[in-house]
Amino acid sequence: MSARVRVASGVAALANCLTAGAPFTFPLWAPTLERTLHLSSSQLNIVASAAILGEYASAAGFGALADRRGPGAVSFAAAVLFGVGFGGLAWRYQRGADWNGAGGQPWEYEWAALSLAWFICGCATAASYFGAITSLTKSAPSSHSGLAIGVPCAVFGLSPLFLSAIASFFTTHTATGETLDVAKYLSFLGALLLAVNFIGGSLIKELPWEDNLDKVIVDAIEPFDDEARVDEPDSGFATSPPRSITDEANERTSLLGKPAPALEASSGSQPFTAVLASPCFWLLGGVVFLSTGPAEMYMASVGQILDTLVSNSVAAGATTQSALTLAKRHIALLSVTNTAWRLIVGAASDYLAAPSDKQAPVSVWRRHVRLILVGAACALLAATYGWGGTGLSTPSGLWIITLLTACSYGTVFTLTPTLIRSRWAVVDFGRNWGAATLFSAAGALLFTPLSGVLRDLASRKDGDGPRCVGPRCYRPIFALSAVSALLATALVAVLARRWKKRL
Repeated sequence: MSARVRVASGVAALANCLTAGAPFTFPLWAPTLERTLHLSSSQLNIVASAAILGEYASAAGFGALADRRGPGAVSFAAAVLFGVGFGGLAWRYQRGADWNGAGGQPWEYEWAALSLAWFICGCATAASYFGAITSLTKSAPSSHSGLAIGVPCAVFGLSPLFLSAIASFFTTHTATGETLDVAKYLSFLGALLLAVNFIGGSLIKELPWEDNLDKVIVDAIEPFDDEARVDEPDSGFATSPPRSITDEANERTSLLGKPAPALEASSGSQPFTAVLASPCFWLLGGVVFLSTGPAEMYMASVGQILDTLVSNSVAAGATTQSALTLAKRHIALLSVTNTAWRLIVGAASDYLAAPSDKQAPVSVWRRHVRLILVGAACALLAATYGWGGTGLSTPSGLWIITLLTACSYGTVFTLTPTLIRSRWAVVDFGRNWGAATLFSAAGALLFTPLSGVLRDLASRKDGDGPRCVGPRCYRPIFALSAVSALLATALVAVLARRWKKRL
């Protein structure tokens, strides 16, 4: 395969990753959307959840499509979806702003129209991401599986920083602070993402490495069942079960062995039912559900939390920066930390999981190092949100929560697909990881709307009107998030115990 084709495919895939994180821009324009269209906190969080639902509900489908039809086809789909989704958002926002400016009231169900458009953008994000990561994962040597996933995940983590930086060109400065032209910003994002993904559809390809091809052939001829497929050097689980005497070669054994079924030999694919039948898949999914759900909620709601904290500080007579300025900086911190940490944890997991002596047995802790790191991330998230629910009271205190959320979220989303890649057939990686992301979707769809409901209840309690001010607006959801992350840590311990028994 031409090196030029491989480089062009890789660059186009990384460009997809760099622009795919559109849902993370929501905190930039959510407060303006809430005020202009007179949305309640519950309605605003339903809109935020729509992109999460679209992203994860379509993930398995786009992952399977990338496996079967190639990543380029999925990138073409992303181009169309981004154009339709962002175009619809800009149109509905502008209509509502015009009604509001004329002294009228926006449509009663404007939140539903916005949710539909944002849902389409979420689907586009999944298509763009899976087109890129499937190409890069299958085009990298298996010995660098951590970096093969860590690099595109890291570039995807830079996406919010890149897209929020673009917002500066659509921001005007006034005496009261900064104002974002939401309609123009959303229209530009739609045009940009349509172009990037359309070009990616022509360039992104699946270009397997030679050792990956060898692995597929070995998997087809000597398949592992779900409970035994755990002895690969980078899997971190158990060794192969003992072979029976009848399995040993002797002078009467055919040199070619038993012929493998034609379908298995050509693909090495596993039935999806075999994956779903594994308790380990569901335990790992539970970890994703309980840890990334609260993290997704925080990233979608950081703009509203900042609005609450800034309003509270102003009411107390303190001087602080505008909520929009702080939101840009928090998104930048999330983005940069996600990027750096995913690269670090991906490379570190590869290094720590590799045996120091290739001839010696792999130690227990090296087998489980990726799972240990995931457990540590969940415990860190529990401690972070526990403090948010008890000690947070000023905008300055939110920086540590943003930083540690990015580290924990990046760890789970980098190492979980690596565990899935190691345990189940690599040719089905897109499908399997896409299915696992549904657990994250379920968690986000629980915690993000719940955050809005609790915020509305806090607003109505003291008659604050549509805006909620004070710690009571965010402390209940932080407390629930801390409990959830603590349960995720416990599930990691259960999973480690199951895998340890097979050593």
